[in-house]
Amino acid sequence: MLLRVLGDEYARAMRRTVILMTITAVVEGLSYALLVPVLRALLGSTPANAVPWLVAFGSAVALYAVLRYISDLSGMRVGTTMLRGMYHRLGQHLARLPLGWYNAARIGEVSVLAGRGLLQAMGVAAHLLAPFISALVTPLTIVAVMTAFNWRMGLAALLAAPVVAAIQVWTARATAAADAERHERDQEASGRVIEFLQAQPVLRAGGRTGERFQLLDDS
Repeated sequence: MLLRVLGDEYARAMRRTVILMTITAVVEGLSYALLVPVLRALLGSTPANAVPWLVAFGSAVALYAVLRYISDLSGMRVGTTMLRGMYHRLGQHLARLPLGWYNAARIGEVSVLAGRGLLQAMGVAAHLLAPFISALVTPLTIVAVMTAFNWRMGLAALLAAPVVAAIQVWTARATAAADAERHERDQEASGRVIEFLQAQPVLRAGGRTGERFQLLDDS
């Protein structure tokens, strides 16, 4: 949905960022494969043989760190660029709507959307996308690594995957319900504030701003 709203101009940059973040998560998962020879050598009779594997493991961690920095920076840049573009697109779309569309409820909705809404939506690329991809791709890569070394351990991890997926689905639904409820309250609160601001000249003319509205009037 985000890619469709962004359009081709910004969707390509988002896809490149997603691919880069996915590669980063895969490299992180593959780096765990080097722990097996490292620990095997360290716990064996000749710990000195672990030095080359430690160097390889350190190199893999360094590569992951570089990729993570580049992918996070790309996410931040894509997020800020898309935010600027989305504000222009939202403004152009709102300018085409008839005046009758702007009733009391929709004014609050537009206020929330143009303020916190767009910032949160574009913050997905900057802050949430990399951890989300890492939480999905890295464990699957680790399972593949485990299966390559010991198919029994890999099978045990795969058997636990449906339980983890079910918990994530339940958590996502609960979070979505809480987000929807908070969004509805934000719209209602914004609508009431805007309604008060529109009626403020009349309230001031009648000397009514001090009746339960003093704090809001001062703001």
